[in-house]
Amino acid sequence: MNIQFNVHYKTEWGQALCLVLLLPHENEYSAKQCIEMHCNEEMEWTTDVNVNNADNLYYRYAVSVSRHILFYEYGDPRCITFHDKTKNVNIIDNWRGPYGDSPFATTVFSDIFFKRNALVKSESYKGNLLLRLNCVQIEPGRHFAVVGNQDALGNWDVSKKVRMDESTFPVWEISLDTRKMTFPLEYKYLVVDTATDEVLAWGGGPNRKLTFADNDEHTIVSDEHFQRTIPSWKGAGVAIPVFSLRSKKSFGTGEFEDIRLMVDWAVKTGQKLIQTLPINDTILYHTNYDSYPYNAVSVYALHPIYLSPEKTGKIKSKERKAYYDAKKAELNERTFSDYQNVMNVKWEYFKEIYPAESKKIFASPEYNTFFEKNREWLVPYAAFSYLRDKFKTPEFGKWPEFGVYNKAAIEELTSPKRPYFDEIGIYYFLQFHLHKQLSEVHDYARERGVVIKGDIPIGVSPRSVDAWVDPELFNTQVQAGAPPDDFSATGQNWGFPTYNWELMEKDGYQWWKKRFQKLAEYFDAYRIDHILGFFRIWEIPVNDVWGLTGSFNPALPFTRQELETQGLWWDEERYLKPYLKEHVLYALFGKYTDDVIREYLLPDGWQNYKFKPEFDTQKKIEAHFASLGYNFGNKEVLIRDGLYMLHCEVLFVRDQRDPEKYHPRISMHSSASFRDLNDEARRLLDKIYVDYFYHRHNEFWKQQAMKKLPALISATKMLVCGEDLGMVPDTVPDVMNALEILSLEIQRMPKKPNAEFAMPADAPYRSVCTTSTHDMNPIRAWWEEDPALTQRFYNRALGMPGPAPEKCEQWIAEKIVDQHLQSGAMWVILPWQDWIAVESKLWLPHPFAERINVPSNPRNFWCYRMHIPLEKLLKEDKFNKRLREMIEEAGR
Repeated sequence: MNIQFNVHYKTEWGQALCLVLLLPHENEYSAKQCIEMHCNEEMEWTTDVNVNNADNLYYRYAVSVSRHILFYEYGDPRCITFHDKTKNVNIIDNWRGPYGDSPFATTVFSDIFFKRNALVKSESYKGNLLLRLNCVQIEPGRHFAVVGNQDALGNWDVSKKVRMDESTFPVWEISLDTRKMTFPLEYKYLVVDTATDEVLAWGGGPNRKLTFADNDEHTIVSDEHFQRTIPSWKGAGVAIPVFSLRSKKSFGTGEFEDIRLMVDWAVKTGQKLIQTLPINDTILYHTNYDSYPYNAVSVYALHPIYLSPEKTGKIKSKERKAYYDAKKAELNERTFSDYQNVMNVKWEYFKEIYPAESKKIFASPEYNTFFEKNREWLVPYAAFSYLRDKFKTPEFGKWPEFGVYNKAAIEELTSPKRPYFDEIGIYYFLQFHLHKQLSEVHDYARERGVVIKGDIPIGVSPRSVDAWVDPELFNTQVQAGAPPDDFSATGQNWGFPTYNWELMEKDGYQWWKKRFQKLAEYFDAYRIDHILGFFRIWEIPVNDVWGLTGSFNPALPFTRQELETQGLWWDEERYLKPYLKEHVLYALFGKYTDDVIREYLLPDGWQNYKFKPEFDTQKKIEAHFASLGYNFGNKEVLIRDGLYMLHCEVLFVRDQRDPEKYHPRISMHSSASFRDLNDEARRLLDKIYVDYFYHRHNEFWKQQAMKKLPALISATKMLVCGEDLGMVPDTVPDVMNALEILSLEIQRMPKKPNAEFAMPADAPYRSVCTTSTHDMNPIRAWWEEDPALTQRFYNRALGMPGPAPEKCEQWIAEKIVDQHLQSGAMWVILPWQDWIAVESKLWLPHPFAERINVPSNPRNFWCYRMHIPLEKLLKEDKFNKRLREMIEEAGR
């Protein structure tokens, strides 16, 4: 049986189109054969394949250069089923682009919102022409039909339309007999209400046309891109960290079980999604420092703090149960999530129930299935946790043994025969219960039609299991962060290592794919934290505290020759060395200048200074001031931060991999060093600066992202959202649009140049539109931050005349929320605090207490907890009804 493949695709010079035949393996496919196709002048590509005794054929198209595949078409592999093997087959395909439909191919829609419980199958394939439409964006209770210029298609009479077979959804099919047709065939696809048989919409664009089909062969026409002429789906959701949840059953902090009540509230108010922060284990020091959810010690392990103690095991002693009940009541009374004290009591509880509960758990088939499926990461994680506590530090480089990971040695260490096994086994026990409790909550949310959205942090802790097991995958000699932005004028230093992308690429980014696949066990959507890091990451030298002297990686730094070609006379002393002139010191330190010179600096020429060796890095300065303990006041803060700033008084920084190349220092215009240059030098440096940060890397960074992101996001069926804030390269929107990753749109962080506010009405459809994030003050506190800014917002963004109220009154909050709900964005996901702002009776008295994180403070204590128990919130009928009305009126 001969099969001819035909597809139209316009390639670029040097490219070719390939037909890739695939072999299915469970839920995966491997390439069996790659065939380069032939092209005519109309860019129509063809090839022939002979097939013997096959029931199905799996394939997809790819673009190649010199037989090396650059990229595949969008979507799942195609499948052709052969109903009659006696005739040749002519396949007329269309290149499969995303066309805006990719979000609807995710489990958010296929398994929850658009789930089709009964797939309708036509009677039989009686004809030799098969029309196929690939379309995932169709709501339950609707189906596709066809009408056209043939008797078999009703001759354009919609009352005689023909329903399509949906048994291979999302591919819809109809079988026709060409012997009963006259060509050319013209037709349209229709969206039909299944209950009423009413035509809801005709497909947009011109009629689809087939000029000829041979009666003696099978012709299969695969249509793509149904042009939707009715409004696309939109939804609303709430963002809140799990630790911020409060219920009468929780133990001093939010737990996975509390998500059930949040799901109930979402259903009651018409919301479709709950967005969380990262939930991985962050235990490093058993202190409040560990409350930072983005500093994971494992990208797989879940945090024990989110376990419900009572669901994990029962306390037998009445006296001990009373003790824990009292502790629970005490911790639940607190206005905040008391991380360290909650963890201490929970650990006490877990250790008490472990001896009895673990025996039956470890003997259960459910546990053994979990262990075998997860042992690759679970065993190293448990060993790391045990060694961290044994040696009293997570810094594995300081451990007297096992500092360098050795799989065989760790297998021996974790043997159940070891006398200390229970100190390791307790981590298996807890992770099993965490998996079980979160999986049950995930299933509950799906059943109630609510999506749980997770968060993928851009970094991992340098003191993590991941860095211990696979050190070669990380650049531990540098620190990841972000350049200066609206969150922090001195940049952000996250303290994470950056990734060795070159090595990760060699195995197809398996480390990342496994991480995403694990997340998909618990979530149907996720937010990529700092998606810019997949284009380039801000790398900060390991001895720096602030982010001002960092540089992008990968990047294209300047050589000395390049800079001199542009007219810059290179002077390393002037451009690379901190500019410590006497007048700079007096401007910075004022009356403390003489003290600073005496204690921290040395003379270095006329009215010029350099740092003493013991203060010649920011980390040395940080350690010095940390040693002062309680003798640390406003003066010390001013001097410490001033010394940090002096270390940033440079105009270029050396490349950390090639010291003969240089990067312009970010925000150099604000430095005294720049201000003291003559006008001509400033103009030249400004030209170099603008070229470097806004033009030089655009295509280069786009290529970097397109190497990584397609492989990563295709690893699961989760809906992908990107946090694209900060210093955004021009090509980021291009890549996100091409991959159909939802962007993040925040009213206070406009993306248009020179705009002070973004208007929700301008948000693109494929986006998440929101009032604020966990890194900002919620609406009510923000309103009081800067009265002048608030006044402009009141007049311009809200369109209100006159002076703005001093406080964010209820009607203002409602107007802001409604403004977002009325946007065209697919999702409006608001912080819980901003939903509550709509009802003044439910307000927390102090709005500034609602903030979750201050990005400029690396020691921020993540402790915000909602002030209303979820049980009480569910009974606020008037408020809940009002939210539901607002959401429904907005078409969400």
